[in-house]
Amino acid sequence: MTRPVEGTDFASAAMMRLVAAGLSRQGISVPVPTSATAHVPLVAKRNVLGEILAGHGPLAILSIADAAPSMAPEPVVQALTQAKDMPDLMDRWHRLERFSHGRHRIASDLVGANSFRLTHQARDNGPPPTLAESLLVLGLLAVLSEMIGSAAVTLTDATGAVWRSHGKWHCPDVKQGVGSVNLTATGRPKAAAKTATGPDPDAVSSLRKRLVADPVRRWTVAGLAAETGASSRTLQRRLTERSVSFSRLVTEARVEVAATHLCKANGPGLAEIGFISGFADQAHFARTFSRAVGTTPSGYRADFGQ
Repeated sequence: MTRPVEGTDFASAAMMRLVAAGLSRQGISVPVPTSATAHVPLVAKRNVLGEILAGHGPLAILSIADAAPSMAPEPVVQALTQAKDMPDLMDRWHRLERFSHGRHRIASDLVGANSFRLTHQARDNGPPPTLAESLLVLGLLAVLSEMIGSAAVTLTDATGAVWRSHGKWHCPDVKQGVGSVNLTATGRPKAAAKTATGPDPDAVSSLRKRLVADPVRRWTVAGLAAETGASSRTLQRRLTERSVSFSRLVTEARVEVAATHLCKANGPGLAEIGFISGFADQAHFARTFSRAVGTTPSGYRADFGQ
């Protein structure tokens, strides 16, 4: 049997940890498959979700996501919930899908300000997701939207029936399947707290700390300048004075985050590290890290993992 590439299905293992926490929160006793690696077999995941759906109904599947805010720190969840708004969250989710190489994906269409039509579907014409799998993923996206501070998050199906509103689930009618759903947040997310800086807020080390704190964000000069209260021109000038380019600063921050995780022998898998460090995909991660450090991510872990 062909073994999965190390870490490529890390999202399934993280999702099973969420399922276990969500069932415990509801007082439901169903054995959940776990793994010492970042991979949980698809059949094992489908079997347990099918058992929950058959025994406890769709509301139990959706309610699993309510455990996300109180779970032990999950690097993937932390990377997703640092999103500044709904479009940013969906962008991060799609980047996660590219890294995890799962069999299914979320197709998202922007239908209004902070409103998306979501469809959970097969990737590359493969087998479609089960009803339980779709409910789990769509439920999680609704709760993640609340976790980033979005106000009045609602999840409705194609008929307009409300699945979630005001932080509570309503039992959906899914006898005919899920189809597309609408995820909407009214109001702007809460403003993120500014990171405290020392007496020299424009120092390169202070800027790098801001990038390290949220490496998954699609940083721009204007975005970083706004974090420091400076204009883009001023920030660019200060970087030039220190012979540091903006792109180099972003790359150094991402490599720093990746190296920190790689030094943990029992830490996240390589694909997960690539995602939470802000790289576009696995090839980008391997290429950039090797160029900056002189060895591959796996080689670095072998040499320095403790």
